[in-house]
Amino acid sequence: GKIEITSSISLSTSPDRLRALANEPPRNIRLLLGYSGWGPGQLEAEMARGAWLHVSADPKLVFDTPPDDLWEIALQTLGINPASLFVGRGVN
Repeated sequence: GKIEITSSISLSTSPDRLRALANEPPRNIRLLLGYSGWGPGQLEAEMARGAWLHVSADPKLVFDTPPDDLWEIALQTLGINPASLFVGRGVN
């Protein structure tokens, strides 16, 4: 199965979907592997507190932005200079 975010962006954790994509790859694909976990209601509570920044689901941002630049460009779409998030020593 998959979850449609927009008409051109979807998410899936299904091994069957991954196999289908490998057999017939779409024009745009970004494969991400990893794990994040939250307890019941934790993510919703964090979002309600403003602990997460989020941007619109823009296919150009998702598929056309080099991975190393994605975080910085996503912040810039919100009008945030990434350097302003860090104060003090030890951060490049």
